[in-house]
Amino acid sequence: MNKRIKMIILALICSLTIVTTKVSAEGLSLSSPKVNITTSKEWTVKFNASLKTDTVNDKSITVKDENNKIVPVSVTMGKSSDTVVISPEVSGYEPNKKYNLIIGTDVQSTDGKKLSSPMEMQFTTNNKYEDGSNYENLQQIVSCKFQYSPLLSTQKQVFALNTNNGQDVEYRIFVHNYSLEKDSYTEVTNGYTKPSDGKITSTKTLDAGADGQKYKVLIYVKRSGNVGTHKDVNTDYDNYYVDYFRCINSADTNNNEYKNYDISVDQMVDIQTKLSDKSVFVETNDFNNAASKNQIKYYLDPNNFMDSNGKYQFLKLSYTDGMNVDQVNNILKGKGILDGKGQAFLDAAKNNNISIVYLISHSLLETGNGASLLANGGQKDSSGKYIFGAPVYNFFGIGAYDKDPNYYGTKAAYDNKWFTPEDAINGGAQWIASQYINNPNGKQDTLYKMRWNPSNPGEHQYATDVAWSYKQVPNMIKGITNILEQVKDIKLNFEIPKFK
Repeated sequence: MNKRIKMIILALICSLTIVTTKVSAEGLSLSSPKVNITTSKEWTVKFNASLKTDTVNDKSITVKDENNKIVPVSVTMGKSSDTVVISPEVSGYEPNKKYNLIIGTDVQSTDGKKLSSPMEMQFTTNNKYEDGSNYENLQQIVSCKFQYSPLLSTQKQVFALNTNNGQDVEYRIFVHNYSLEKDSYTEVTNGYTKPSDGKITSTKTLDAGADGQKYKVLIYVKRSGNVGTHKDVNTDYDNYYVDYFRCINSADTNNNEYKNYDISVDQMVDIQTKLSDKSVFVETNDFNNAASKNQIKYYLDPNNFMDSNGKYQFLKLSYTDGMNVDQVNNILKGKGILDGKGQAFLDAAKNNNISIVYLISHSLLETGNGASLLANGGQKDSSGKYIFGAPVYNFFGIGAYDKDPNYYGTKAAYDNKWFTPEDAINGGAQWIASQYINNPNGKQDTLYKMRWNPSNPGEHQYATDVAWSYKQVPNMIKGITNILEQVKDIKLNFEIPKFK
């Protein structure tokens, strides 16, 4: 489907202004909001008169987000002197967001006439991340393979690329360091570059930070020797492609054991992308946007996380002695309703053969450090009464289905009779142990296996957030650091998946 949606501005010229009589987009009024717009959408606006090119720019025509902040888009003349093209911000708009396209009165016709008042159109993007644009009849990247996964901070990444329309193309590559602002991109090529044997080698090494660093790679492609049909603030292009890799300082092989699986990473990713309850990437607590294929691949591939930080996803989660109630309470101090519940966590961990560190980190993540609604009595009705007649507690997100997590999480707590915080801690631990960590039908005894279940991918997975297991790592490491400061001889065992 062609991503260029045309908006035709019909006007009557009167005196020194262009008086608008009708504005339409695909037969709809310009003032009518547009919904379910793809994040790579490019708008084309047609006027009834030729325009002064020096009045067509990102000052006279703007896009603003729902916070009224200007979004950096590219505004250029179209194929004719009466059309303007508004290209999306770098790598596309954010999913599930409202934007306003504003055509200001500084836009002038060639004889100096202006619009009598600004025109504005609201559009809302769909809730799906994309791995690039697919503008019709143009060169499009269909695959990217990284030579280094993960990338070491001493290496220059090599990109093996394929397009859908032959290889007489040029690429220009930028990367975004996730520790920096969203709009911060660094070029790793010297302008557009022709591939050698289908490969482009970065001109730069990248920073791994202290704990490993995620990078978003943005690859532009265009026909060799031609100006790209589209443009953003980085460059002209025919299409762009988005992928992700991780940079680390060194791999950590201490206490690693490996388990082989008769499936490839690509096969695992294909299964995940076909799930009816789509995998999601929860960038903030407010959104549940469908993850793109390459976002799934980044978090699913164990090779990205073989440093001393990332590999805690593969820590075995069975119970280990060595932590006392004071140490647990120190971790829980200031964590809302969890504060002071150290003994309950210790008892639940030991009775259910679950790592105390995992149990704590899981509850901190799911409850937002003890502050969530589910952790503090559950959902209430419009009159302020608890929907099941009494407060109930859910510290592990059990039963909190995405379609209405607060209702279903509250119902699960009520059905399981978790009427006190201690009930919720022990009952939740029992549920997790029986369903996952100590499940006799297939132990899912690492965070990674709970999320991805490589023995039976696509089935019995704990979370939909593709980053779920990695997001628990900071709390896991914090808890373990506290333990190791007190008990020096605890051995940590890691089980690393090996795919074919």
